[in-house]
Amino acid sequence: MGLAPGLKVCGRGDSACSSPPVSPLLVTPVDPSLSALRRCAAGHADGLAELFERHGDQVYRLCFHLLNSPAEAEDATQDVFLRILDKAGGFQGKSLVKTWIHRITMNHCLNLLDKRKRAPQSLLNGEVVLAPAVATEASGLEQSELADQVRDLVARLPEDGRAVFVLREVEGLSYREIAETLELAPGTVMSRLARARERFRQLAGPAARDLGLLHDDD
Repeated sequence: MGLAPGLKVCGRGDSACSSPPVSPLLVTPVDPSLSALRRCAAGHADGLAELFERHGDQVYRLCFHLLNSPAEAEDATQDVFLRILDKAGGFQGKSLVKTWIHRITMNHCLNLLDKRKRAPQSLLNGEVVLAPAVATEASGLEQSELADQVRDLVARLPEDGRAVFVLREVEGLSYREIAETLELAPGTVMSRLARARERFRQLAGPAARDLGLLHDDD
C-alpha cells in the first residue's frame, strides 16, 4: 500500500522529521505524593503510611493551631487520614495532593470548631507547635518563650484571618496553595492576610520581625 500524497518515510537522523521541542512551560511537575495516594485508593496500606510520613506532622500542626489542644489535635489528625483513605479514589488531580490534604484538614477542624462552638479566646490556652523553619532558629528556653509569644498573638488575630495567617506565616504555603486549600479567591486571601499581618504587627510591636514569622513578600 503506497503512502498518501505529501507523506514520506523518515530515516534515522532526518532533521526534517524530528519532533518539535517541548516548551518547559508545558511540562507538568511530578507530584511526589500522587503515587502514594493512588496506592492508597487501591487499598494498599503502604500508600496511606507514606502519606502519613510525608504530611502527618503538618496536618498535626494545622489541627493544633486551630483546635489548640494536643489531645484533640492527635484525634483530629487520625480523623483526617481516615478521611483521606475514604476520599482517595475521588481525587481528581486538580491540585497537588498536599493542597488537597490541607483542605481536608482545614474543613475537618473548622467543622469541629463549629460543632463545639469554641470562642476565639480558647486559643489562648495551650502550647504552640512551631514549623521546622521557625523552630530551628531557636532552641531550649528561647524556643519555649517564642512559642508562648506566637500562641498569644495568633490567638488574638481576627477569626477570618487566622487560618490564612497560619497557612502562610507558619506553614509557608503560597497564595495559590492557600486559595486552593480554603477555596477562596486569591484576592480574598491577600486581603485577609494583609489585615491579619497588620494586626499581628500592632500586637507584637517592634518584636514582630524577631518572631521569625512574617515573610518579606509584602
